[in-house]
This record gives sequence, C-alpha cells and structure tokens, in this order.
Amino acid sequence: MVRLLYLLLLIFSVGVFAQNTATGPHIEVALVSEHNQVRAGETQWVGILLNPDKDWHTYWLNPGDSGEAPTIQWHSDADIEFGDIHWPLPKPIQVAHLVNYGYEGATLLMVPINLKQATKERVAIRANLSWLVCKEDCIPGWATLTIALPVADTITLSEHQNLFEQTRLNLPEKHKDTAQFEVTSTHLGLQTTLPYQSDWYVFPFRGDVIAHNANQVWAHQPNSAQVVISLSDYFATPSEPLNFLISDGKSGFYVKAIPNNASNANAPPPSQPLWLMLLFAFFGGLILNIMPCVLPILSMKALSFTQSQKTNHWGYSIGVLVSFWLFASIILVLKEAGSAVGWGFHLQEPLLIAGLAFLFTLIAMMLWDLLPKGINLAGVGQSLTGESTFTQQFFTGVLAVIVASPCTAPFMATALGVAMISPMLDTLAIFTALAVGFALPMTLLSLSTRFANLLPKPGAWMQTFKHFLGFLMLATVVWLAWVFLSQTSSFGQLWLLSGLLGFTFLIWLSAKVNRVYCVMSLLLAITFAAFCSVKGTQTTKVVSEQKNNHFSAQKLTELRNNDHVVLVNMTADWCITCKVNEQVALNNADLQALFEDSKVDYLVGDWTNKNQAIYEYLGQYQRSGVPLYVVYAGNHSKQVLPQVLTPDIVINAIQQAKKEINHATSN
Repeated sequence: MVRLLYLLLLIFSVGVFAQNTATGPHIEVALVSEHNQVRAGETQWVGILLNPDKDWHTYWLNPGDSGEAPTIQWHSDADIEFGDIHWPLPKPIQVAHLVNYGYEGATLLMVPINLKQATKERVAIRANLSWLVCKEDCIPGWATLTIALPVADTITLSEHQNLFEQTRLNLPEKHKDTAQFEVTSTHLGLQTTLPYQSDWYVFPFRGDVIAHNANQVWAHQPNSAQVVISLSDYFATPSEPLNFLISDGKSGFYVKAIPNNASNANAPPPSQPLWLMLLFAFFGGLILNIMPCVLPILSMKALSFTQSQKTNHWGYSIGVLVSFWLFASIILVLKEAGSAVGWGFHLQEPLLIAGLAFLFTLIAMMLWDLLPKGINLAGVGQSLTGESTFTQQFFTGVLAVIVASPCTAPFMATALGVAMISPMLDTLAIFTALAVGFALPMTLLSLSTRFANLLPKPGAWMQTFKHFLGFLMLATVVWLAWVFLSQTSSFGQLWLLSGLLGFTFLIWLSAKVNRVYCVMSLLLAITFAAFCSVKGTQTTKVVSEQKNNHFSAQKLTELRNNDHVVLVNMTADWCITCKVNEQVALNNADLQALFEDSKVDYLVGDWTNKNQAIYEYLGQYQRSGVPLYVVYAGNHSKQVLPQVLTPDIVINAIQQAKKEINHATSN
C-alpha cells in the first residue's frame, strides 16, 4: 500500500509534467548538459543527476546482492547518437548480510552524445528514466526528462560544467587491462597487475559471478596480484571472458579477464582437505552398512558368523576393498574418456538392472533351498549362510558392494563428489577409506569374540530367518522391475517378468531331474534370462505426460528470478534412499500443503537414466550421485538438505526460505 502511494505520487509529480528535473520519494533527478549549445559533428556530454536523500543510495550497473541499476532510454527529434553510461566508481554498501554496489550522495551518470547533422535550430533530448532508491526500504521511480539545446557553431560551458569535471575525476580509467581467472567449484581466482598498493576491491560486471558478501583475499606477487573470492552459486560459464572493475574508492580500472587454460577448473577446493574427505568417506562407508539396500546381504553374512567363527574371514574385507578399487578405476577410465559418470552410474543401464533382478531371484531360490543338489551351484550360497572358504567370502564382499551401489549414506556424498573431480591417487584414497568403513563391521564380527557374542545364538530359528530373507530378495526384484519399467516400457517390463518366470521354472526343474538334464536346464535358464533381458531393453519408452515439476536449469532460474521458494529433488528410481525419503518426508501432508502456495515450487530431477543437465547440476554441489535436496530462497540464499530427510527438516527449510524472501523484498 505504501509503495502504491509512492507510485501515485511519482506519477503525479514527474509523470505528467515532463521537464529536466523531477522529484520522487527520497530522491531528486535531473537531465543536465555540460554545454549550453550543441554543435554538429562533435562529441559532447549530457548526464542524469541522481541526488538521493542522506543515507539513501542508488545503484551501479551491477547492483550486487539486491537492488536495480538505473535505466535510461534516450530519444531526440534530431539525428543524435547516444553512447553508453560512464559509471563513476561505485562503493560496496552493506545492508544486513547483503552487499550492494552503488552510490550514496549525488551521482552523475554521464553519457556522450554526437549530433550528426545540423538540420534544426534547436534539438530536444528526452530521457525516459527509471531508478531504485534504497535505505532500509527500496522505492522504485521513473520520470521523463527533457532539455532543449540550440544548435550553434560556438558552444559555451553550462552551469553544470564543474559537475561534469568532478565526475570525470571519479571515473575508472578508459583502457582495459587484461587479466586471467581460474575457477574451482567454490572459488574464483583473478590474477592481474595493480598500479600501486592499496585496498583494492573487485566489482564484477555480472551479478552471477562471485558471492558479493564474501571476503576478497589478495595475495601480492612481484609482478602481479591475485584475489580469491567465493564463487556465486549461479555461475555456470567458466569458459567465457569476464569483465571486472577494480577500485580502491579513489581510482579504478577495468579488466577483461580470460579463463586460464592452465588451470584445472575441476580441482577440489582448498577449503576441503583430503584428510577431511577421507574421514567423511570412512563414516559414509560405515553408515552404508545399515542402508536398506545393503542390510539384507549383511544380515545373511552375519548369520554365517553364528555358525562358524573359526574360519578366516579376511576374504570378505578383501572382496570389498577390491570391488571399491575396481569401481574407482572404472570411473577414472570413463571420466578420462569424457563420460559423465557418478556413484551408481551403472544402474542407468537397463541391461544391468535386468541382470541384478535375475541375480537376486537366484539368491532367493538359494535361501529357500531350491537350487539343484549334486552340482556346485548350491555351494554359491554357502558364503552367505554357512561356513565358507576365502573365495566364497571374497565374492560375498563383491556382492555386498554391488547391492550397495545404488545407496548414498550421509557424509558419503561430499567425499565422493570430491573424489570424482580429484587426481587419481586422491580418488583411490577416498574410495579406499569408503571401503574400509564399509567392511569394518563385518570384519570386527569375524575377528572379535566380543563383537561376535553380540549376535544371537545358533538354532532352528536360523532356517526360518534364512527363508524370510529370501522374501527380502524378492522385494528387491520387485523394485528392480519397477526401475526397469522407468528405463524401458511396460512391454519391456513384461519381457523381464516373463524371463524371471521362465528362469525360476527352469532352475526349479533342474533340481528335479538327473545331472545331465540338470545342466541342460540350467544352461537353458541362463539363455532364456539373457534373451528376455535384451528384448526388454530394446523396447522404447513412451512418454505419455510431461510432469509439471520436471527439473530444468532454465525453469529453476526463472522461478528464482521471480523470488519463488524452490525445492529441488534430485532422485532416481534405483536410489532406495531417495524413495524412502519421498515416502517418509516429501509426501508428508503438511509439506504437500506448503507446495500449494503459488510462491513455493517443487522440481524433481530424475536421474534414473543418463541426463547431462542433472549431472552438471550435481557437479555444482560436488555430488556424484543422488539424492540431493536443495531449497532456494529466490536468488537470495540456498540450503542443501541432509540426505536422510524428515518432514520437519524440509518444512523448516522452506519456511526459512520464505522468510528470507519476505525480508529481502520488503527492503
């Protein structure tokens, strides 16, 4: 209501009576000329004088965290060429936790003009001007200002000449020095030369380059200087040249910075030392043991300890270590080849999903003692449920890593995100720490009597429990079939389910016949499984509808620019943690009610299949996999949520974001 009143006052005071001066709430504006006349063929100067009240300010071309730069649209009844605004040196203006770039006090925005031909005795110059003047509140304003200047061969200085001269002393140098910049995932480093030692400050032309309220740390070298500044969350074009103004408040100069090709744009940030990432990876691996995708396998392994504690159980730990190293090696090779990969990337392949479905079905049949007797196939399960050899334990570790691959535990995402962009040895070290954390609980159970005594005593219950675990394996198969549907089509899922049916029948049949027919039946089961899997992956998914909340970088930018609260959910059908969070937290009724607010939006990025845009988005947050949850308060702030959600965590983050926007827009 107050703003509306101000706007009405503006319309009454300046909109109706077009002249060379105007007043608005807390500001006076004027269109002035350096000369009393205008001469054809000569560059002269006019300017817009902005004179806000004491403690109020206007803005530079990049306003910083908030605000808006003045805009001028020039018109004339003569053939006059208007140049760009020559911006005086701005100053950083701190408002709460935000930093703006602008001017306190009277400021002249000088513009060069050039009359092409003297075809008239007088020329009229009109400026359609808009501005924003701020203190604790911000008040927009606009006016149409005009001046008329006679055309003459001789020109004289106007009463505003001193104002123009003083402003010229406060302009940056015209020439642009060259500079280089490097970008890490969190910081921008700008290297240039400085004319002398002073308290220099960097003003970017673009608002999406640096965090405006961040400290600017300078390091001086014999022939150059480098400043390191926190990178803006919205910076996404590290390969394009950037323009900056460097000023100490008394003088300044422009630099055009080009990317430093020698830099490693993907280098890990210096604020995240390797030892910390190793610690994160270790705890992430430890917690990974209790994630829903891993727990059934480890439960079976724990059962084996109740039956025999005399066997050497190092095979399991070595199997885990080798599997993680192999996984890291594959990722390094694929990334070196230019592929966009991350944790769980293999589950983006439908054929592998089908393979896992047959594997888990086979494990379920093993737990139900349906595998044929008399051949070595029955011994496959001994590594999980009974006394086992080193080789069997080794492959139990391998299997545990395979089923763990869709999951991401707390602490793990940050460490893996750094691992994906680190040098080879650092990547291998982080994966090793992850493997050690993952293997530690089972290793302690096998080596320590104290830990082993924590398990229940052996008995008849073990057989019942083993059969129960078989149903958990089938539950995993159901989930995999659902993932397969998302990746292919309903017809593809029909092929997979038909394959599973034929596979289980042939395995069951193999246990009923003699050895020769048993082998033939098993070979036929494997062949049938492979055939159905391939046929299923050859179907094409038909997208029948487009989700309104489908993630796109453009849509996210638009919503943030319109001061919306946005919750971004990066998920995948093969990510069990994601699905648990959706059921436990994101489908909460109170949270869904929040989404009914027209200013609150929920965007879902589905990484079930390969998607370069989502991969790049994850990379902005140093993540190599899903889930990832980010709550944005427009362009004012963002908050990365934990990977294991509760309704309160999400609701509180959204409420906080709404307050941030209300606070920012009310100023």
